[in-house]
Amino acid sequence: MKYCDRMHNYLYVGHYSGNICICPWMNPNNAVIGNLMRDKVEDAYNSDYANYLRSTIEDQTFKFCRHEACPHLQRNDLKDISPEEYENRKQKSYYPEVINLAYDYVCNQYCETCRGSVFVPPAGYAKQLSSIRDKIAPCLDTAKMITASGHGDPFASEYMMGVLENLRPINAELIILLETNGVFFDEAHWERIKHLSKFNLRVVVTINSFDEYTYRHISRGGNYVKVMHNIDFMSMLKENNSLTWITNALVIQDRNFREIPSFIKRSFDNYAFNDVILKPVYKWRNMDDKTYWFKDVLNPLHPYHQEYLEILNDSALKDPHVYNFAGNTVHEARPFPYERQADSDECAMK
Repeated sequence: MKYCDRMHNYLYVGHYSGNICICPWMNPNNAVIGNLMRDKVEDAYNSDYANYLRSTIEDQTFKFCRHEACPHLQRNDLKDISPEEYENRKQKSYYPEVINLAYDYVCNQYCETCRGSVFVPPAGYAKQLSSIRDKIAPCLDTAKMITASGHGDPFASEYMMGVLENLRPINAELIILLETNGVFFDEAHWERIKHLSKFNLRVVVTINSFDEYTYRHISRGGNYVKVMHNIDFMSMLKENNSLTWITNALVIQDRNFREIPSFIKRSFDNYAFNDVILKPVYKWRNMDDKTYWFKDVLNPLHPYHQEYLEILNDSALKDPHVYNFAGNTVHEARPFPYERQADSDECAMK
């Protein structure tokens, strides 16, 4: 049987409202297991509803999972285990071992693949973040891995920098994964969190393109000169063992998919990146249908789709240190979402 360990060890704190999930790749209408403004983590994590979601592994339906969002379903690389082994893994109580602190949305960028404008915190935002931090703090001491921050940039947020600056984990083998666009991962910000280098400290930086023109169009609000300096700085930190692992990420879209082979080559030849992750564009939050259609070259009806398939055959993508979320799969064929003006005009004339 196919087995996904995420539902059994993962806690996703995905919104400043306090909503929590056991996996961010599930259908958002079904994924929420509780809210930290009212629930204790342990109670929500072991609730009847959370266990109901976990039961979709046992019945092998995975019916609440979003195929286009989950790389394991797209690549068909979930672990195969026996029903007996699955029974041995089942527990009476679960505790989150991997905690994704994705509830702070503050970011210096507003990429089209993520949001339409710079995030402006609503009234009461700081108070909400503080309440969530107080609820989640005990779990951080027992976690095996902490990730920050999936919906924003930890180095662009004074709040998240404060969390990291004051983090004093008791687990010496803790893995800390920081997700950033790289603009503020500089010497000054590093000085505030360098005490975390004694742990297994990893960084995923999403620059999307080494080409300055492409970068400026994709990474709105970014700073090409600073990013190029900072990935040199990250490489230096990796080489002196202050960082355990650094990953370069690219969100595949219409403006950069042709650069994928050169992006991979430059990541390995010019910098100290351990691996490269390729993420297909996904229709997050409020992205409108037209923007998604233009960006999604995995759509068989996209005019660049055949070119994308040719890129997949490039030898650079066969490197074992390259992980393509989508593998060789494609997205659902979707026609361009528009009203045919000619038809409308013709009807009006009749």
